[in-house]
Amino acid sequence: MVHKALLFIFGLWVLQGALSYIQISHYRKTLSRLKSKGRVLIGHEKGKLKPGSIILLVIDDNEIIIDMEEMKGISVFDRFRKKSTYIGKTIEELSKELSQLKKDTITTRAIKKALEGFE
Repeated sequence: MVHKALLFIFGLWVLQGALSYIQISHYRKTLSRLKSKGRVLIGHEKGKLKPGSIILLVIDDNEIIIDMEEMKGISVFDRFRKKSTYIGKTIEELSKELSQLKKDTITTRAIKKALEGFE
């Protein structure tokens, strides 16, 4: 009985490792695709008991956001999704807009971290 339980736990551990590998390779492919468009700013925020967020902002030479994708969640099944909310705005406009928001969400904190990497 104990052997079966240990084998089951080991199987789950291997499955989790395989799914994590798939998620990491999806992250790398997405990052490579976005790097071909321009400079990529990366921000992440861990949600302790809530879903976390990873933001990929693509900017051009004029500091205008040309693409933005977010991975938000807690499982290895989460994928990047395009967010068009801030596309077309400059980094300065985005920074100003975020500072005026009353509610600070996981996503806005991740965007702020991405912008910290820019400065």
